[in-house]
Amino acid sequence: MRTRRRGGPPLRPHRAATRAYLRDLPRGLGLRGAAEGHVASLPDLEGRPVSHPEFVDNLDGNTLDRALRTRLEHLLGTLREPPAVSIATGYFNPGGFARLADVLRRSSGVRLLLGAEPLPAARLPERRLGEPRGERYEKRLADEELDRAERKLRRDRDRLPFSVPSRAAVSELLDFLESGKIEVRRYEHRFLHGKAFLFSGKQGVLAGSSNFTLAGLTSNLELNLGQYQPGVVAKVEEWFGRLWDDARPYDLAAIYREQFAEHPPYLVYLRALWERYGSELEEEAGDSGRIRLTRFQTDGVFRAKRILDRYNGVLVADSVGLGKSFIAAEIFTEVIERNRQRALLIAPAQLRDGMWRQFRRRYQFGIEVVSFEQLADDKQLGQGEGTALASSIGDYSLVVIDEAHAFRNPDTKRARALRQLLRGDPPRKVLLLTATPVNNSLWDLYDLLAYFVGHDAVFADRGIPSLRERFRQADKEDPFSLSPDTLFDILDATTVRRTRHFVQRFYPNDNFRLEDGTEVTIRFPDPVVCSRGYDLDEVLPGFFDEFAEILDRADGRPKLTMARYWPTRYRRHGAPSARETALVGLIRSGLLKRFESSAQAFVRTVTKMVVAHDDFVRAVEAGVIPSSDSLAGLRETDSDEAWDELLQEGEPIEDDLDTDRLIEDVQSDRALLEHLRVRASV
Repeated sequence: MRTRRRGGPPLRPHRAATRAYLRDLPRGLGLRGAAEGHVASLPDLEGRPVSHPEFVDNLDGNTLDRALRTRLEHLLGTLREPPAVSIATGYFNPGGFARLADVLRRSSGVRLLLGAEPLPAARLPERRLGEPRGERYEKRLADEELDRAERKLRRDRDRLPFSVPSRAAVSELLDFLESGKIEVRRYEHRFLHGKAFLFSGKQGVLAGSSNFTLAGLTSNLELNLGQYQPGVVAKVEEWFGRLWDDARPYDLAAIYREQFAEHPPYLVYLRALWERYGSELEEEAGDSGRIRLTRFQTDGVFRAKRILDRYNGVLVADSVGLGKSFIAAEIFTEVIERNRQRALLIAPAQLRDGMWRQFRRRYQFGIEVVSFEQLADDKQLGQGEGTALASSIGDYSLVVIDEAHAFRNPDTKRARALRQLLRGDPPRKVLLLTATPVNNSLWDLYDLLAYFVGHDAVFADRGIPSLRERFRQADKEDPFSLSPDTLFDILDATTVRRTRHFVQRFYPNDNFRLEDGTEVTIRFPDPVVCSRGYDLDEVLPGFFDEFAEILDRADGRPKLTMARYWPTRYRRHGAPSARETALVGLIRSGLLKRFESSAQAFVRTVTKMVVAHDDFVRAVEAGVIPSSDSLAGLRETDSDEAWDELLQEGEPIEDDLDTDRLIEDVQSDRALLEHLRVRASV
């Protein structure tokens, strides 16, 4: 075949190019052999691309994994000996390997060269005075990036889905890495920016921007060019060989082998806890502040502050005696003294004038303290004409509420005042302190959380699309068999709650530093039981026959009705509360058990009950059913303000309640209790 150049001598086709052209034609035309060069891209009889991809961008199906597979399939089918594959990449993952695993296994071997990709200009740190220059500085940056790349390998491994296909893909990768058909090295002298997929015997190279990852082979917007000219391919082979000789062996299999290692269940449990709370533990390793706290109190401070920062509020519900006040004091001290912001403490009148007054005097706190009643009556909150708040409500950054369970009823005057106080932009943070967040039902807890939980779907990221619905489900369950999982995620996100038993178990050698610097180990008093026997009939002749008649008559109608503890029994329609019914049974047995201590213990208990019955009748006549906590607080101060707070906290009397009969039975019980008190005092 000859052609003639216009006005010149005839042209002869280049023999090598012609030979390559013919060898690229499909074997279906009766031709076979290995291509040594590339002239054009022609389809086979079925419209498929030929085996010399030149341009790959991962768009419209033109993916790098398809190009590599096509080239390898062609070489495996045409060469007498399978080719080897050499890969240079800045990053690697099992997903990329899985796309080519079957054809790579059929190759004669694989060399995988890993390296560190150069940092983008925006991430390059500024070189500081005294730091190395030139290649030494680049080497240090490359080392840091190599460490980061290895951490990323492990992180991506740990984030692989817990599925059969994922585990099978990693297992296949591990088998290949340990098969002897692949050698892995890492280039550590400087950054490695070049990416290349090279076929041995000068069979071509695909080079460009793609890493050996699933995204690099299939979905990232990449640019890779294929080159099949022997001279060019030889230059690439020389480039790869030089880097390979300077690289170090790298145990990539060890990273993925760890995924199949067997671990004791307890270690897995500890690791899960570390992943969830590890950052918190590291943060809590520091000191808390100027107030001397125990370790468990310091942990409580840090946890409360984290919850405050995330949800704008926190519920501190540690058991009685564990120092909720100290936790609160450390938090509002930071707000007042370090942040130079205002904080407001709201407490029952007796605590405002008692414990908190002493606390402020001892630690010289500048926090403003008002009672429940003062809050409810402040004119800034639209509830009254009082002026207890010394500042504008917009000036307070933090609001602390002691005995916060008093605000569990959202319809009371004090609750409306609190909601008004917490409004604003930005809203004020609120710290709720109570050892008893649940008094009557789980809805008490819900109403307390509602003071700072922003919206119903705030815990959607924890698998709780509706907070109200979760509480509705929990409320339907028997409280004595309620699964901890039902509300754990909510409490874990919003609450600091430790019991004395918890502290004794997990802080067994916790220390407290006294003012003189002495370290004292925290010890909870151990009860010491001393047994003393005595004959009750000798001490109180005939008393127990009379007591039994009052508590439980033969006809099943006890004289002591327990009406003060059983008000729902006096509804004209409907059944009494099951909770109150159970409480009455406990009180009946409890009165008898007081004699296990002494007759004087019984007298002290009955004396308190007599006073509480008087206060109960007074409250009912005023239109409310008071709680036991309210009655206890009233006795501590015996002030008009405390009485007003009791009326605020009490539940309004239901229209269906027979108050006349209720008061009559309470007064009858009061007389019987007074009679028992006098008899037992003899």
